[in-house]
Amino acid sequence: MAETVHSPIVTFASMLSLLALCPPFVILLPARTIRDTDTLYELPCSLSEIFHSSGFLWENGVKGLINIWPRPTAIAWKIIFCYGAFEAALQLLLPGKRVEGPVSPTGNRPVYKDNGMAAYFVTLATYLGLWWFGIFNPAIVYDH
Repeated sequence: MAETVHSPIVTFASMLSLLALCPPFVILLPARTIRDTDTLYELPCSLSEIFHSSGFLWENGVKGLINIWPRPTAIAWKIIFCYGAFEAALQLLLPGKRVEGPVSPTGNRPVYKDNGMAAYFVTLATYLGLWWFGIFNPAIVYDH
């Protein structure tokens, strides 16, 4: 087994905290106005001000965070699904050399197809082509 800088529990805790704390941080960072029942909160750009001076998260806690969390629309789910299906098809259909991964503790050696850069360029060309010919408006991703 490879040596790590930290113990496995520290590595697991840091990975879990990154996954759990980064999305709320990005959601709270921009200035926004939030209406919660009868109170109007103006959240500033400073994270410390969000927690201390605005009082929003102190008063509402996790429920307040859930209330301001953006929920994906049906169009957003369709975009996510289509993108995932497109990338899966590229992974299967694009050519690439066979690459073997490291041996796992159980003795398995995964096999990969090295076609990531080709998939990136095909994705970029498809995205720009759909925008250029007016088939897909990139602003819809931001809007939903």
